[in-house]
Amino acid sequence: MKGSGKHHKLPNNNLVSKAQDILKYKRSFWKKLGDEISDKVRADTIGGKDVNGKAFKPYTTDYANRKASGKFKRQSSTSRKPDLQLTGDMMRNLQTRGATADGVTIGWSGTLAQRVQWNDDMKRTVTSTSKPLSDRIEKFAIDQLGRITDANIKKYASKPINFKVGR
Repeated sequence: MKGSGKHHKLPNNNLVSKAQDILKYKRSFWKKLGDEISDKVRADTIGGKDVNGKAFKPYTTDYANRKASGKFKRQSSTSRKPDLQLTGDMMRNLQTRGATADGVTIGWSGTLAQRVQWNDDMKRTVTSTSKPLSDRIEKFAIDQLGRITDANIKKYASKPINFKVGR
């Protein structure tokens, strides 16, 4: 080949584009994953666990007593343990905010996002920039990505690839 003066085509240029498809995910996959992650964050939070899997810092005695006795408007929880569920609005507002072929965004909007930040300031961290998901939920997300990647590999590997060598 070297110095022969002949032009050679790369073998099966389609091969490279097919290999890239292994790491492609559909928007619908990301949307479903975002919804499932939101549900898991909601469950952990209502269960009183922060992003590190530890119990939330307790409410003040006065607040816990008022909440337990139903002294708030629109109250949906009477738990003395922190569950960030006084009215339920904040946890209902946690949802998938956008999904593309490249990823998903989940979170809160408006004043409810500010409540999440306020709770973080009060040492009840649901999520943070440095740790957006708990280890358990992050593992779940990685497992879901792996499941789709494995399916794509099987699909890719099951198709024969033919190379033409020589004339």
